[in-house]
Amino acid sequence: MKQHASPFINKRKKAIEFYIQNTCASHISLAGTFNHWAHDALQMEHKKNGVWKITIPMLPKGTYQYKFFVDDKVWMEDVDNPHRQPDGLNGFNSLLLIEN
Repeated sequence: MKQHASPFINKRKKAIEFYIQNTCASHISLAGTFNHWAHDALQMEHKKNGVWKITIPMLPKGTYQYKFFVDDKVWMEDVDNPHRQPDGLNGFNSLLLIEN
């Protein structure tokens, strides 16, 4: 099971944790405006029961768009995150809101 909803802003650790549930994937990465959509730079770690996780350092205040890239072929929004906006390709980008 996931420890937190995604994304989880961990103020104590000054980090942001992202989670996705996927039992079929062989690898998943995180990409967004915070890393210029580099789909191979932030590889997620496979945990128990099909949960994938990555922790990144805290970002400056702002709004960031992101998605998960599954098995080098499918872009997925973060279904745990209700904040999203159209991606211009008939889908959605998830939004990460950093307030301070």
